[in-house]
Amino acid sequence: MRYAQTLQSALDYIDAHIKDELNAPKIAEEAGYSAFHFSRVFTSSIGVSVMNYVTWRKLQYAACDLARGMKVIDAAMEYGFGTHAGFTKAFTHWFGFPPSLCKLRLTVRPPSHPDVRSIINKFYGGKKMQPHIYEFTPFAAVGYPSRHKSDNIKENVNAPTFWHEINMDYGTILNKLYDAFTLSKHFEICMCYDIDEAAGEFTYILARGVDVPEDLKNIQPGMTQIDVAGGLYAVFSTPPSENFIKEAQETWNEIFLNWLPQSEFEYDDTRRDFSYHDHRDHGWYFGGKEQIDICIPIRQREEEMRKSQLRMES
Repeated sequence: MRYAQTLQSALDYIDAHIKDELNAPKIAEEAGYSAFHFSRVFTSSIGVSVMNYVTWRKLQYAACDLARGMKVIDAAMEYGFGTHAGFTKAFTHWFGFPPSLCKLRLTVRPPSHPDVRSIINKFYGGKKMQPHIYEFTPFAAVGYPSRHKSDNIKENVNAPTFWHEINMDYGTILNKLYDAFTLSKHFEICMCYDIDEAAGEFTYILARGVDVPEDLKNIQPGMTQIDVAGGLYAVFSTPPSENFIKEAQETWNEIFLNWLPQSEFEYDDTRRDFSYHDHRDHGWYFGGKEQIDICIPIRQREEEMRKSQLRMES
């Protein structure tokens, strides 16, 4: 590539001054070109404008800090966005979910070195996760919830496989649930809810999915019913693995940092995300390896909805 070294130097400069007030003329000057010429080269080569890239890169670093516990307003100031509202708007536009979800959903490492070829591949396409976009019919999740406290609730909420980490006799619990609800198909739901970040507390439930209403009459004392509203979901299957907890955590990060920002959808925070466990989770397939589904509630981004409406009207 003709300008590869120039572009790489620019990317390195941006990273080295990520918390500074950057502008296109200054970056062009460091690259040794006029602002006009450099902007044309950058946009045509990378796939986004210089300042759009700067915004995206700042937000990548901010996401890491937020995942580690930084307050949203502090991140806004640290990376030069000026206001909480301005930062939240930019973050949600780029990533498709609000910055408040970072602490609860991500285990983010600092952004890797911005190799020019990998950056070009990112903005021009490249390999992407391919979820199944699925319209869930409303169903109930019935189980035995428990309240927990952790200094780092992010890890527990990020991994709906939390039942591996606590002293829970899940085998007995599941047997009770399957004995009670015999008409519904075989699947379990794991989720965390009623999250109190300040206290570091949350409620966890390993539940039996109940999709036949007649089964609900068999709910027993001590069981809790959570209604899952249904609607549009992006469903991601983790790779079959002997360590599906690690695969689940990595899949969550890929969803929020790579798939969602490049998709036509955004996270719908009016509904619940959850992990979906069926026979694949028991090691009966894939040579004993396990697989689960991570289900993310989504809605079409407003700009994509406007485009769809225009296409329908034309």
